[in-house]
Amino acid sequence: MRRPDVVIVGAGSAGCVTARRCAELGLRTLLVDRKEKSLVGQKVCGDEISKSHFDATGIERPKGDEISQVILGADVYPPSMKNELQVRGWKDFDGWTVNRLLFGQRLLREALDAGVIFRENYHVKEPTVKGDEVVGIECLNLDSKDEISITAKLIIDASGFASVIRKKLDLPYVEKEIAKEDVALCYREILELKVPLAEPQVARVLLGGVWAPQGYAWIFPKGPQTVNVGVGIGGGDGRGSPKVHFQKLKDQYPLLFGSKLLEGKGGAVPVRRPISSLVSNGVAFVGDAAFQVNPIHGGGIGAGMRAGIILAEVAKEAIARKNTTARGLWYYNTRFLSGFGTRLASLEIFRRLLQSVSDSDMNFGFEKRILEADDLMAANRGDGLSLSIADKMKRLGRGISKISLLRKLQKASKLMRRISTHYAQYPSRPIDFDTWVIEQEKIIQDAVF
Repeated sequence: MRRPDVVIVGAGSAGCVTARRCAELGLRTLLVDRKEKSLVGQKVCGDEISKSHFDATGIERPKGDEISQVILGADVYPPSMKNELQVRGWKDFDGWTVNRLLFGQRLLREALDAGVIFRENYHVKEPTVKGDEVVGIECLNLDSKDEISITAKLIIDASGFASVIRKKLDLPYVEKEIAKEDVALCYREILELKVPLAEPQVARVLLGGVWAPQGYAWIFPKGPQTVNVGVGIGGGDGRGSPKVHFQKLKDQYPLLFGSKLLEGKGGAVPVRRPISSLVSNGVAFVGDAAFQVNPIHGGGIGAGMRAGIILAEVAKEAIARKNTTARGLWYYNTRFLSGFGTRLASLEIFRRLLQSVSDSDMNFGFEKRILEADDLMAANRGDGLSLSIADKMKRLGRGISKISLLRKLQKASKLMRRISTHYAQYPSRPIDFDTWVIEQEKIIQDAVF
């Protein structure tokens, strides 16, 4: 396997799904990861995933011990912890919290059964570039300490937020950097509660700077008496450590009093739209390495799986045509970014809106229902906010004393529709890419509330 058709760097959910589909389509596929095989799947994560992603991809749903808890709704709280929005009965939200290790092991096993060759304990040091094209990777076998060079027709970076390939490339269409404010620093613990949950199928989301400046806190059930609890705070200066904010939550939130620590760890995730191009010459990006995450909470299991299926199908055609340049791989961009990518881009606008609202305004908005439960689902679907003339009049009546908040909502609604339309018109060829990016950046720059 020194000269496979495809090398995939990273055996997370996106990497395993991409590898499996590549092998199913007849490509000689090599998957490498710096972890040992038995640890593939372990990751700091909220562990929640919607059923809709499995329905969209055809991947088998979690079952048995892979499922920690069925999730059928969420309560979203403002900083005051009063007048919460109860999200219930929405198909796109229903899903599970999963045992991340067992789920990841199953995805890896399915890839191996499809014919993928897996190499554990491989540290990928850098891509091999010839001219303006990626042609391979340089690795270190952590067991033998051997230096290994691997060439392939296509290199796929699925290495997560670390993005060990993308960050070392200076090629056309490659977006290398990410702004600090587009990163969330997270800390989470798995806790055994002192008393059982009253509603073990309902997740809790806590907004506002009380718990998580420029971010949010979560309490996701992992069983009748076990929870995944964490905070994600906006990147940048002066907001402190996520672990410090987590400890405040743990000390002050009654549900968590007397809980027993089972596991704790921190990390970082992107919370922005996907990178503007998912491909360059000889290389493609998928999962967190491509910022294919929900910008509100950083969850990326489902988006990465969706993208992985598309990427594998595009890779098969590009390799068959002997054209793995950016032009030959471009259909991956148009299929994902003009499809599911529109939803993720729209949610970045919504995230910027939420970050702009003060705790007092957020409390008022929840009390007067200026922000409603349907808004959350409309935003999650990429539909903008439901602000018809009738909606505006009703909300104006309830929130006349906070007219600035209403104006922010209206502005966000317009920008969410604008960016969704822009992504739906993603260019079909690289020659139009720069013009598209300029307009995209204008919309993001306008998203200041």
